[in-house]
Amino acid sequence: MPFAYKETEIAGLVLLQTHQAEDHRGVYQKVFEKNQYASFGLLPNFTEFSDIYSHKGVLRGMHYQTEQSQAKLVHGIRGRLFDVAIDLREDSPTFGHFHTELLVGGDGKAIFIPEGFAHGFLALDDDTIFSYQCTGCYVPEACGGILWNDPELNIPWPLAEIDQVILSEKDAVQETFSDYCKRIGRA
Repeated sequence: MPFAYKETEIAGLVLLQTHQAEDHRGVYQKVFEKNQYASFGLLPNFTEFSDIYSHKGVLRGMHYQTEQSQAKLVHGIRGRLFDVAIDLREDSPTFGHFHTELLVGGDGKAIFIPEGFAHGFLALDDDTIFSYQCTGCYVPEACGGILWNDPELNIPWPLAEIDQVILSEKDAVQETFSDYCKRIGRA
């Protein structure tokens, strides 16, 4: 199956079908090919590659960086992952809008999230593994977050599929979207 590209309701945030070839030996999957992405108008300069292993119910997010914001390419390897990206680009007509996507290991789907977004996910299965590539570099002192269950955003997390949400202490007390907007002068 060749690469395919589909725009979402948020400019710059796109869904990709990765290249896959399956035969009696298994599956070969190519997640990134510079020339293919360039043909879609995507020219990321990936500098970091990471895999995250999570238990069912683990929710990480909604994280962003105020300096050296990172674009991300996210895809599932094993299990199911409910992925969310919130547009925090101040000049964007979709500022404050979010996109959700179910990523399933082996389905060949990937999401390209441009710079300027908060990002998070909820693992829906035990031993969920997903991979992401980032541009730029991680700047711990420039990290922030939006409260995952902010009632104003009303993200439709599939909580009925899990027994409990497992959060870090930091993610449990992130600021609300309204507080974020006040802090950056968008209230």
